[in-house]
Amino acid sequence: MQKKDQNYIKKENKGLVLDLIKRLGPVSRAKIAKVTKMSPTTVSRIVSSLIELNFVEETEQFTSGVGRKATLLAVKSDSILSIGIELDEKVSRACIIDFLGNMICSSETSLNKEDAPEKIVIHLKKQVEELVNGHNVQWQKVIGMGVGLPGLIDYANGQVKISAQLGWGDVPLAHMLEKEFQVKVFIDNELKLKAYAEKRLGNGKQSGRLVMIGFGSGVGSSLIVNGEIDRGHSNFAGEIGHTIVDPNGKLCPCGNFGCLQTYIAESFLLEEASKRKEIKDIQELIEIAERNEEWAISVIERAVTYATLAINNIVCINNPDTVLLTGSLIDRYPYITNKILKSCETKIWEPLRNSFALRVSTLEQQGVMLGAGMIAQKDFVQKLNFEEGVLN
Repeated sequence: MQKKDQNYIKKENKGLVLDLIKRLGPVSRAKIAKVTKMSPTTVSRIVSSLIELNFVEETEQFTSGVGRKATLLAVKSDSILSIGIELDEKVSRACIIDFLGNMICSSETSLNKEDAPEKIVIHLKKQVEELVNGHNVQWQKVIGMGVGLPGLIDYANGQVKISAQLGWGDVPLAHMLEKEFQVKVFIDNELKLKAYAEKRLGNGKQSGRLVMIGFGSGVGSSLIVNGEIDRGHSNFAGEIGHTIVDPNGKLCPCGNFGCLQTYIAESFLLEEASKRKEIKDIQELIEIAERNEEWAISVIERAVTYATLAINNIVCINNPDTVLLTGSLIDRYPYITNKILKSCETKIWEPLRNSFALRVSTLEQQGVMLGAGMIAQKDFVQKLNFEEGVLN
């Protein structure tokens, strides 16, 4: 038992060092020892094994300042690759990323949400194969795949519990994809993956407690604490769209009345607007509001008010240092985004008003794909047996 425990700790230390080099590199051995509180000898031994396994390399950069100059370390970006996929109700996006999160190639194709899951799996296989063949990707370097989609996801078992947007229920998506691709597959809620990508690559890099809030076809949120996704007991944490704000309100597809998303989501805004005038999309509603037609202004202002309330409530519950806004209403319509940001200046609870940074997501349509690919890499780093260079 003692030997097993020592081997486990040794393996965990190597995963920790590799992750630090990935996040902080180029970085010195001395800095790694300081951050991890490991001895310089232990760090040197771990680094040597990572170099031998071709995950890490010494750069041509050196530490500056007094004392002996030391060579800095960096991960080899092309040592492993992963696939990231986003499934939406109308499109599928796929990409291949390297070990540093750089997107090597990507594609977007139309999707028919009426198709059965089995047909969509075949669709994804074709899409990924075209990427691999079209960009001469070395398949032997692909260590896994991540998939982000809207809905309630059983992350541990790779199952889509409910996705209203896709019309799915209890779909073993990870298993279905693993049969086709012969690599480890992870599936997760799209907003959780996008928040993870923003923490690693985007507007949340400096955050220790990051909340992402999505306003679009639905309403949701995700919390990242110290770089890790806060999933809750069943991976359903953050489903604010189904918090009830008016028990006598509009019927939500979930079966309850007065859910928050029935006051903000795109389809409900269009439904509300259609009571006054037949319009084709949110942009047309905005153009009417910009012409100072009161009814259109009222529809948008009500959505802005409820969006602000959602932000306020999440800040009160989670006390984050950073809040990132995302989703189609944010990414596509600056008119609405600016109104929400302006409203937050006065309607957030005063004691917390200046306690966090309120920003807009920078990764936009790439965020879910990047997060999906990075989750697959995270698992690889955690499970790799560095003593033997093979997966456990």
